[in-house]
Amino acid sequence: MKNNKFNFRNLLGGFSVSKHAKIYACVPAVIVLVALIVMMAIGIPAHDFAEGVGVGIDFEGGTVLTVQLGEEAINNFDAHRTAITNEIEKNGVRVTYARLQEASPASNSSIEFRYKNISKDDNEINALNNQITEAVKKMYEDESFATVNNFVTYESIGATAAQDLLSKAAIALVVSVAIILVYIIIRFTLMSGFAAIIALIHDVVIMFCLTVICRVQINSSFVAAMITIIAYSINNTIIIFDRCREYVKPLKGKKNIDYVGIGDMAVRETMTRSVYTTLTTMVTVIFLAILGGESIRQFCVPIILGLVAGFYSSVFLATPLWSAMSISFDKTKEKYMKRNSVSYDDKTDDSVGTEQVNLASSASELKPRSTKQAGQKGKQNNNTIHKYSKKNTTFKKK
Repeated sequence: MKNNKFNFRNLLGGFSVSKHAKIYACVPAVIVLVALIVMMAIGIPAHDFAEGVGVGIDFEGGTVLTVQLGEEAINNFDAHRTAITNEIEKNGVRVTYARLQEASPASNSSIEFRYKNISKDDNEINALNNQITEAVKKMYEDESFATVNNFVTYESIGATAAQDLLSKAAIALVVSVAIILVYIIIRFTLMSGFAAIIALIHDVVIMFCLTVICRVQINSSFVAAMITIIAYSINNTIIIFDRCREYVKPLKGKKNIDYVGIGDMAVRETMTRSVYTTLTTMVTVIFLAILGGESIRQFCVPIILGLVAGFYSSVFLATPLWSAMSISFDKTKEKYMKRNSVSYDDKTDDSVGTEQVNLASSASELKPRSTKQAGQKGKQNNNTIHKYSKKNTTFKKK
């Protein structure tokens, strides 16, 4: 009876990830280019690089003013945004963005404004923010929602605290990548470690670029999501490299190992696992992003983008890179061995080609091929390697 059971592996057939490796490598380059265009298109008119990137106050420093207007925030968002922005900017600051924050129930919906601090002194920053808060409250003193306590609030972060957080985030990323590199080199091979780290760097860069394109804030939640993705995506890469190691182990010490074929076979055999684990994880995170609040969404959206980047690098980039680096390493090692190898000519061999001759302790049976040294008796150095280019040269025993 014919087996009609669906098997995802059957769809792969003779799939070769190395065959189109150059095309796969172009995809990240296109994403980076698009991200640069987005950053310039937004940052240049605003004369602010941080605005083009979408850096949050966690890293840049600044103030977030939240005005809880309830259903009015949803029904008349544009009008309220324009009026409040004008009132804020009367105090000498510039609003960099304003966005609607819908909530459930709708009476908790609000509009969020962000602006840079114009002073480094905390007392001056607090005094200015209190002044702006009172001015906004006077705008809505006759409205019903103005009776709600603290319907206008602000959160401010100084430049020093932002720089300290940024430096700690960078240290966390570097340390995590270094530990992963050491583990892979010990567990697998040096080439596997380099390939995995390059794939991780790809994940970080592409996750950052996709976040910029999707206009998600770069803040502390983004750093937490990035570290999570680094730990998650390396798992897929290790599974593939472990399968590669199983196939290479019996061939250890042999020449001309087909690393390309081994890599393709490892990818085909682990593709089902990689796809299913990525999809099941992504479904959970997508529901969290849809149903969760703003802070959870700022963490989940970068996770979703990182899952896509991690899956792509593990399957389409890490394995071809490992194959190419392993082939190059074997060729380099072979050339080094040939360059430092030593060969001998037996006295009975009277027809040899161009090669190297080592004058060892048994030099009484060997004669140097160099014509200059041939006439000098007893002056040859037993540790010297001589080269000759004449063919069919014979040595006669004296």
